[in-house]
Amino acid sequence: MKKVMLVFLSLVSFGVLAQETKKKTFNNAFNLGEYAPIYVSYYGNFITHPGAKIGFDWNLLTIEKKKEKKTRIKTVMHLFFATPSVTFFNLKETYNAFIVSGEAGWRRYGKRMFYEEVNVGLGYYTIFNQGDTWETKDDGTVSNIGTSATGYLTPSISFAFGQRFVLKNQIPMAVFTRLNTNLLLNYNAASIAEVSLELGMRMNVNWGIRTGAVKTKSK
Repeated sequence: MKKVMLVFLSLVSFGVLAQETKKKTFNNAFNLGEYAPIYVSYYGNFITHPGAKIGFDWNLLTIEKKKEKKTRIKTVMHLFFATPSVTFFNLKETYNAFIVSGEAGWRRYGKRMFYEEVNVGLGYYTIFNQGDTWETKDDGTVSNIGTSATGYLTPSISFAFGQRFVLKNQIPMAVFTRLNTNLLLNYNAASIAEVSLELGMRMNVNWGIRTGAVKTKSK
């Protein structure tokens, strides 16, 4: 975990340096392109159970707001998007879990392209038990049914912050950290909450899913 945090902090520092060196304007640094940006992250269920998450953003709308200050014009960009994703993590010697989900999000970009965001979503959470599972039948006999899997609907909410920057070869990227809360519905006749932490990177690529130009409004 310490190594993951060190890598993340290094990426943030690199982003700040790239932003200062290139001296980009807000709009140039915010070029979203016509292809869906992809992201990948370390996914720590309850922080310590390791896993990974991969997905992409389907950018829907940007709203640019400008406010005149005494010495400058403050620009804030709001981005609305949808993001499907697949997550995997492992609880050692207990089970493996897969989550397929879709989320709707809002992201606010400010000074030096630092941002914060909020996402709400709904997914399907599947647990694959490790080892053999034994089942007791109505007549009292017990049989080995091998590996078993159980699925649950899981609404979620997450909060994230990060920074967007542009590399020397003009590829827009971002680093971020995200705190997730999932609620597993009908888990053993109840519902339980899980917390996870993500550390990841997002990249705008010139291939993949073509979304077209993102509609922009100014206020």
